[in-house]
Amino acid sequence: MTTTPPGWYDDGHGALRWWDGTQWTEHVAQPDPEASPAPTEAEIVAGAEASGESQQEAFASQPVSPAAQPYPAQPYPVQEGYAPVEGSPQGVYPGTPAGVAPAGGGFTAATEPRRTSKLWIVWVVLGVVLLGIVIAAAVVIPLLLLSASTANSAGQSDDERAAVATVGLYDDAWQEGDCDSFAAATSENFRDTVGLLDCATFESQASAFDENFDDYEIKVTDVETIGDQVAVTTNETYTALVDEDGQPTDPAPGATVYHYTLVQSDGEWVIDDLSYE
Repeated sequence: MTTTPPGWYDDGHGALRWWDGTQWTEHVAQPDPEASPAPTEAEIVAGAEASGESQQEAFASQPVSPAAQPYPAQPYPVQEGYAPVEGSPQGVYPGTPAGVAPAGGGFTAATEPRRTSKLWIVWVVLGVVLLGIVIAAAVVIPLLLLSASTANSAGQSDDERAAVATVGLYDDAWQEGDCDSFAAATSENFRDTVGLLDCATFESQASAFDENFDDYEIKVTDVETIGDQVAVTTNETYTALVDEDGQPTDPAPGATVYHYTLVQSDGEWVIDDLSYE
């Protein structure tokens, strides 16, 4: 540790105080307000020539004001009754009261590194997870439905698939007014039961059907083999243009569940009976 030599030093209160090498003393000196100004370089050179001194000796002999003396080496002397702040770095100036920390406050707060919130990371991860769920739902659910549909179709026998195809042919015959398709999809017993034994009668009924219903769709919901018969259940949806009495009305959606009973005739599956809910 460097020791500050004894001497007069500015005590921070506008006065010069004597430092005895270890502490401040009570000796205070006020600077002379009327002290004569220091001689200029030209005046010092002229005086040296007049006295026969060398210029170097003349400059060395000039007094140096206490205020112009260099500050004492660190650590600086501390005024009596004051103490440097414990743990503070060297360079605390004289006159800092004991227990008072060096300047900080707003400057320190402004220069401290800002702590960045990590909450955005949580939201990003959550967003990625939710996006993954949406994508999985959009891809997996259709695949599951397709798989279930395929499995159901694969579970049907050849006869059951043929019976379902006959029901589809029957539906097309009504929507297109195709008498040949109607005859191919039904047994003679069925045509006799419903009173559609000739094409003229069927085509007239099919035309009325086309005028009374729109958006007709058929969906097979169940297929079952019972002995030598195949039962096919469908849910058929439509938009009705007439009421129950056959009178025109505002379009209204409707749905009916049909139960088809199919039997074999000449090696083909045909509709032999039909009921509905």
